[in-house]
Amino acid sequence: MTGFWTVFFAGYQEASARIVDRGRRNPCRVMEEFFICMERETAAFREKYAGKMHRTVRWAIREHTLTLIEPYLRQIVEIQSAYYGVPTPIAPEAAAFYLTHGVGSAILHEDSEQYLQNHTQIKRGISLLMGMPMDEQALGIPYPAAAEDIPGWMELIRSLRQYFPGLNEAEYEPQLAERMQHGEAWAFRHNGGIPAAILYSQARRELDFLAVSPNYRRRGLAQKLVETAAAQFPVETTLSVVTYRAGDPLGAAARAFYDALGFAPVEQLTLFDYPCQRLSVTLPEGPLTAVRKSITMNSEHCPCRRINCERHGNCAVCRSHHETSKKVSAACDRIKAGEERKKSEEHLHGPRGKSRKQNMSVCASAQQKEK
Repeated sequence: MTGFWTVFFAGYQEASARIVDRGRRNPCRVMEEFFICMERETAAFREKYAGKMHRTVRWAIREHTLTLIEPYLRQIVEIQSAYYGVPTPIAPEAAAFYLTHGVGSAILHEDSEQYLQNHTQIKRGISLLMGMPMDEQALGIPYPAAAEDIPGWMELIRSLRQYFPGLNEAEYEPQLAERMQHGEAWAFRHNGGIPAAILYSQARRELDFLAVSPNYRRRGLAQKLVETAAAQFPVETTLSVVTYRAGDPLGAAARAFYDALGFAPVEQLTLFDYPCQRLSVTLPEGPLTAVRKSITMNSEHCPCRRINCERHGNCAVCRSHHETSKKVSAACDRIKAGEERKKSEEHLHGPRGKSRKQNMSVCASAQQKEK
């Protein structure tokens, strides 16, 4: 296929690649977004070209499309398996083959009504193929919140009223509707309600609201919501959130949660006459949990052996935090001074562990260079 079709399929591949790249940062939605993109592109193609070409041409296009998407679905299978820590019941390449020629083919098939009628069952089949639990499938993927979600969202707020001092429901609801229109609100839907939701600001690069119903906690909903919001920003963006200060009993769980995702303290402030603190994180190429893993890895070299060291550490993450906040700790200063002293001693006397004769030779060589 040449000319127009080469350009057409190149665009299809570019869109698939973008979804996979974003999916590395937001694994819980990558499969959903891929098939939604297929549905949208297929509908647009039918509307524009279906009546203008012979069915054999359409069949050839369908087969070529399936050939193109299979490698991307293989990557998606691997991304989700690694993220959830659940290996697929069959080999990843076989799972990708079934998804391509099962779900992908159903979307591309001319009789799309049957696909739509069985949409829920098809999604259950994907979960089965991925080795994921199907009993609470709705709690696996957050969706962009819409106007019909407002009653459930407000009910969620009322159930957690003590955690949001200063929130005025009469003012909040119209603001929520506006944020939904801008795509800055995401939520889980389950049993006719909203068990968890998040609001964020693209302009301020900030998480504004995050809530999970007590009956739905410890299921990873908050993490998926934050990762979904974070994936809407470019890599290397500094994303912030305002939460409780350290030591506030109301904020112990929130602080531990954000710490686990790599957020670090930035500044203290007061909102609605309540003491708060801003935390921030630089968004990585992968999911936010990758930030925490890097902290854990670096912390083993930190003298104080603290994972979230704000005062004593000398690991790469600690020092970066100190330099960013302009508060390099005394311990780090002492370590730096010790390193410089060691270099000075080695310059004059040679590295430790060398013989007296070797040290004299190194010292003489250094003195000769200085002359």
